[in-house]
Formats: sequence, structure tokens, C-alpha cells
Amino acid sequence: MTAPNHALTGALIGLSVANPALALPLAFLSHFVLDAIPHYNPPETDMVALFRSKRFVWEFLVLGAGVCLLLVVVLALARPAHWLSAAWCAFVATSPDLLWIPRFMTARRSGKDVDVSHSNLFWRFHDRIQWKTGPKLIWLEAIWFVGMCLLLATRL
Repeated sequence: MTAPNHALTGALIGLSVANPALALPLAFLSHFVLDAIPHYNPPETDMVALFRSKRFVWEFLVLGAGVCLLLVVVLALARPAHWLSAAWCAFVATSPDLLWIPRFMTARRSGKDVDVSHSNLFWRFHDRIQWKTGPKLIWLEAIWFVGMCLLLATRL
């Protein structure tokens, strides 16, 4: 899933689970549950081309991060019960994707992709659970996004 969907799911966990000691690990685990669901991915299959494309930088880094930041601003302004936990959970739910930064930087700098099949256990796991992705699955991302926004609106 994209970062906004991870963040929305994490925020809803933070709003729903009063105990942050339970909410934070649940938010982290939610990332992998969502990544196991078929989801959107850009049409580029070559990771170097994808990571070097302006579309990726705009779509995933600028727009995705902007929506996540907007979510935290909405939580801070609305201040529902457990809003701070929800903001932290939004970040924690999105955070496993930050571990792809070395792969992104390697591809951008050297023009070579990291062979995930021979990488650390986390990368291999994270890569393998994403068994079905592609541009045609954007509808599923959109449905999840709208659903999470509607659920969030009931909690604010």
C-alpha cells in the first residue's frame, strides 16, 4: 500500500487502542498486513528506472509524505482522544518503508538495483509479502483510502 494508506490505518489504530504500548506494535504490524493485500505500484518494472523517475519522486515522496503530514496536522487541530498516540502510530505504520531508503539511494546514485533476494532478512520478507502489485490496482488503494478517511472522520 502507499504511505497515506499505511498512515491512515496506523492513525485509526492509535485512536482505537487506548494503550500506546499495544497500539504502536499493532501499527507496525499493520504495515505488513496491508502490504500483503494486493495494491498499487507504478507501471515501471525496472526498479532503477522507477527510483530515478520524477513520477516516483513526486507520487511517492512528495505527495505521499504531504498527505501523511496533513493527517498529523488534522489530528493535532481536531485533538480527538488519543490524538498524539494516533500521530505516532501513523508514523510507525509507515516506517517500515523507510528501510527501503538505501535501495532507493543506491539506484539513484549508481544506476544499479540492490538484489533483494540476497539482502537482509527484513528486505526479503518485506519484498515477498507484496505478492500482487501493479498500476491496475489503484482502485483498491482508492477504496482503502476513502474507507479509512470515512472511519477517521467518525473518530474526530
